[in-house]
Amino acid sequence: MKFSLEFTETYPHPPEKVWCALTDAKALGEWLMENDFVPEVGREFTLWCEDASGGTDVYLCRLVEYEPERRMLWSWLLDSRTSQPPTMVEFRIEAVEGGTKVAVTHSGDRDEETIGNLKSGWPEKLGQLATAL
Repeated sequence: MKFSLEFTETYPHPPEKVWCALTDAKALGEWLMENDFVPEVGREFTLWCEDASGGTDVYLCRLVEYEPERRMLWSWLLDSRTSQPPTMVEFRIEAVEGGTKVAVTHSGDRDEETIGNLKSGWPEKLGQLATAL
């Protein structure tokens, strides 16, 4: 099933600080997942976290587009689904009065259960970003 989900939050921090939280591997690990992210277009990277059964989920990603302090686009694929095409995750930031607006769009083609997990997962992660900032 095709999907496109967008989530937005505004944080009372300057764009530079928010961008750092999105692109610095250590900062990204504090709110999203442990990772080996390096902001180089075309570079593959992994994200990993404990799953509900005590195992590890590993996401195989690639930085597709990168506009410093504006937007970036990742391909995103759970390692157990390598027979499927990756989904896409776009991060956009914008300075607004009193802080920075972050928009995350996750799109692609997945089953209803996965889409439901994304619908609940991204708001939780954006809440963790607020705490990390």
